[in-house]
Amino acid sequence: MKRKFIFPVLLLTCTCLAMPISQTAFASQIKHNKTKHTKSVSHKQLTKEEAEKLLLEYNNKVKYIYQGDASQFKSLKEKNLQGYVFLPDVDTDIGYFVDKNTCSIYFFHPSGYLELVGETKNN
Repeated sequence: MKRKFIFPVLLLTCTCLAMPISQTAFASQIKHNKTKHTKSVSHKQLTKEEAEKLLLEYNNKVKYIYQGDASQFKSLKEKNLQGYVFLPDVDTDIGYFVDKNTCSIYFFHPSGYLELVGETKNN
């Protein structure tokens, strides 16, 4: 019975001792920075101008035309989303929705299509 208890304790102890201290410090630093970033974002909501600037950082080769906020689109209102809708000044029917709480950019169509930019898979 003692063997069953000693082996896992010994294994855990060796694992903890083998982990480099520099990696441990780095991991705690990331966690701390992530917490700080989350706090700053959660207290401030994005303005329309900041949302447009974010889109220009994403793609500065087109102009963006403001179409309204989320309350003007049924599909966004039903999902209780808050943010801004823009159309690129090109021939397309897919626009962009910028969530003013999370700063996330989505492909958007008023029919209800909503997909986070960057999650598209190319095969």
